[in-house]
Amino acid sequence: DKQLPVFIANFVLMDYGSGAIFGCPAHDQRDLDFARKYDLEIKPVILPSDKSIDTFQIKEQAYTGDGTLINSDFLNGLDVERAIASVLEKLVESGQGKEEITYR
Repeated sequence: DKQLPVFIANFVLMDYGSGAIFGCPAHDQRDLDFARKYDLEIKPVILPSDKSIDTFQIKEQAYTGDGTLINSDFLNGLDVERAIASVLEKLVESGQGKEEITYR
């Protein structure tokens, strides 16, 4: 139920991942800096194990560590590794994706 603005920015690298920013400013520093500059919502989706969901906030530094997923629908409560496996399983079951490891 959200509208997502599209921005064109000079720090998006076409050979990096899918060619676009992750769009998760709480967990990527470049995305966080961009979101702060343009007053975009910053919603954490990974809760560090030593923090409370009621008080955890992203301030100046993006949180890039492990933890438990929050604000993530069917992934809530899973650790990062189990959440990745769950998404992959759903993509494979629906025929929309497959597991593949690519080395550069």
